[in-house]
Parts: sequence; C-alpha cells; structure tokens
Amino acid sequence: MSIDSELTNPSCPIHESLIRDILMMGGERQLVLMLMVISGVFIVSLAKLWAAVIGATLWVMGQWILAKAAQYDPQLSKTGLRSLRYKKYYVSQATPFAPLRKAV
Repeated sequence: MSIDSELTNPSCPIHESLIRDILMMGGERQLVLMLMVISGVFIVSLAKLWAAVIGATLWVMGQWILAKAAQYDPQLSKTGLRSLRYKKYYVSQATPFAPLRKAV
C-alpha cells in the first residue's frame, strides 16, 4: 500500500460495539428495565395471587411486544416519539415580499 492511496482513500475501522444498538432480552434496554420494575411491583409488593398473575402476564406480553418492536426498529421509543411531534401538514411560509438572498 503506497502513501498516495492512503491519502486519497483514508479509512478507519470502527468497532461494532460502538455502533450496535443496546438491547436487553431482545427489547430496548430502557423499556425492558421499566417493564421489569412495573412487573416486579405487581408481583412482589402487592403479595396477592391475582397481582402475581397480572405481573407475570404483563411481563410475558410486554417482553414479547418489546422484542417485536425492536425487530422493527431498535430505537423505536426515540424515533416514534419524534415522529409523533411532526405535523401532518406544514403551511408554506413563502411571500413575494421576502428579502432576496445573496449568492455566495
């Protein structure tokens, strides 16, 4: 490899751990941990059989939903919230009285 080819085509390998999504049990990490806490509250804190059944059902169904959502988009909680803030239609703001732009 010559010096000329290194100057024209510089490259730097990036380790996979720097760009890989942070998933836990197949779902987005923050959402899985939040689901774990909520299910734990039902199972441990209430100490009733019906609460344990609700907590276990919530855990299984929620984990399945989070894993399916992560297969679709691993950062769905961030991109989904951002897309909900977008309007369906943006009114144009152009006017014939706008100042002319200077070409650089």
